[in-house]
Amino acid sequence: MFDDCTRDACVVVPGIMGSVLEDAATGRPLWGVDLATITDALHGGALFTTLQADAREREADGDTARRAPLTRIRATGLLTKPWWVPVLKGFDPYSKAIKVLEKVTPAREAVAPFPYDWRLAVSYNGALLARAARAHLERWRERVAAVPEWLTAGEARPRLVFVAHSMGGLVVRAALEQDPELAADTRAVVTVGTPFLGSVKSVLVLNLLHAQRKPGRLVRRVQAMAATLPGVHDLLPGYRCLDRGMDVERLTAGDVARFGGDQDMATRSLDERARYRKEGFALPGHRAIVGEAQPTVQSLEERPHAGLAVAAGRHYAFDIGDDLELVRDPRTGIPARRDSLGDGTVHTPSARIGTDAITYVYGQHGTLMRHDEVLRQIRRIALERPDPANLGGDGTGPGLETPDLGGSLGTPLALTVTGLDSPAGVSLSVHSATTGRPGHPLTLRPDPERTDGALSARFTADVPDLYRVVLDTHRHVPVTQLVLVTPPDA
Repeated sequence: MFDDCTRDACVVVPGIMGSVLEDAATGRPLWGVDLATITDALHGGALFTTLQADAREREADGDTARRAPLTRIRATGLLTKPWWVPVLKGFDPYSKAIKVLEKVTPAREAVAPFPYDWRLAVSYNGALLARAARAHLERWRERVAAVPEWLTAGEARPRLVFVAHSMGGLVVRAALEQDPELAADTRAVVTVGTPFLGSVKSVLVLNLLHAQRKPGRLVRRVQAMAATLPGVHDLLPGYRCLDRGMDVERLTAGDVARFGGDQDMATRSLDERARYRKEGFALPGHRAIVGEAQPTVQSLEERPHAGLAVAAGRHYAFDIGDDLELVRDPRTGIPARRDSLGDGTVHTPSARIGTDAITYVYGQHGTLMRHDEVLRQIRRIALERPDPANLGGDGTGPGLETPDLGGSLGTPLALTVTGLDSPAGVSLSVHSATTGRPGHPLTLRPDPERTDGALSARFTADVPDLYRVVLDTHRHVPVTQLVLVTPPDA
C-alpha cells in the first residue's frame, strides 16, 4: 500500500503575493481572498495603505524573527483562488501542488504549506521558515515512528523536501543558510521559477508611477505599496542589466531610488546579492524547474521624462565571458545582446543558476504551479525517481504575451503568441477564471507590427473580471496567463 510513497516531510513555500494576509487585530482580509477588495474605488485605497510596511517592518531581518516576530499582519494560508497584480500579472493557487504531494505521502499531515508575510524581507521569512520546517519535521518523525509499517527495516528517518515557487526559493535558501542542521536534514529543494539573480520586473513595479502618464487607481496603489516593501526590493536584479549603450551596469541603490524605490532597502538587497555572487550557497538536492520560451523583460534602459527616471524594460540580456567581462561585438565594441527569454517574469539564467538538475517547461511564471509538467516533476522528485534527461533550454517553443497592466472594459486586449511558425492547429481562447463561464475562441493572425513572426489576436471583455488566456498547440502542455479587466477608471 505504501510502496509508491515518500516517507519524507514536504513543505510548500509560495512566491511573493502567494500567501493570504489578514489584519491580526481585526481579522480583516487584506490579500488573497476577493479581488474586488483591491479594485474597489472606496475601500481598496485603505487596504493598500494598510499593506504598506511600517518602520519596524522595513527593518525586520532574521534576528528580528528569532527574537520578536512582528504581529501587525498575519499570513493565514496559501492562495486558494487566482490573483492578479499589475506588471507581475497572474498568480494561480497552490492547491494542485499540495494535492500532488499529499497523494505520494502516507498521510496528509506529511505536507505542510508555509504561508508568510511576503511584504517583509527574505531573511526575516527565512528564519520563520527554518523554525516552522524543523517543527513540522519533528512532528512527522513522531507520527512515522508510531506506525511501524510506514518504514521498512533499515530505512532512514524522514527528511525534508521543499517545493518552492518564485521568491519562495529565496526564502528556503535563507532558512537553510541560517540553520545548517536543517540543511543537513533536507533531502531535496525543488525551485520553480525562482529568481536567484533577481527579476527586472521588480524595478518596473517600483517605477509604475514614473512610467505611466495617467496611472489608474490600482497602479497608483500598487506602486505606493511596493515602494515600502522589503520583499519587493529583495527581488531586485543583481546582474548587469542597466543598458548604458556602450556599457552595461549593475543597479545601484541610487538607481533604484530614482526609479521609485527605497534607497536603504535597495542597499541591503543589492549587498546581499553581491555576497551570494562572492560566497554562494548550494541548496541540498537542488532541482530547478525553469519556465522558458516566454517573452521576458531582462534588462533596462533609463529614459528621463518630465524630470522623472523612467525604467524601460528590454527583452534582451548581455553575454558575460569566462573572464567575467561583457562580450562585445569585435567590430563596433557594442555589448552583445541576446534574448534569453524566460517565464515572462524571471529570465532563464536567473532561474537555473546553482544546479545542473534542470527541467524546462513552456509556462508563464505565475501559473507554473498548476502546470501539468511541473506537477509531474514535483511528484517524481518527491518519490526520488531518477532525474530525466536535461531537455529544452534553447528558448524555442510556444510563448504567450499579455498586457502588463491588464485591460479596461470596452478596450481590446492585445494578446501575442511567439515561437510558432504558423497558426495552423493552434488555439487561443479566453475564459473567466472566477466564474467558469465558457471560453471565447480567438483567431490568430500574423502580427504586422512584429518582425519576429509573432501571431496576435484581440479580445474585448464584456464584463470586468479576471480572465484566463489559454494557448494550446495540441503538442505541448497549454501555456496560460491571467489578465484582469477592470472598469475604465480603475
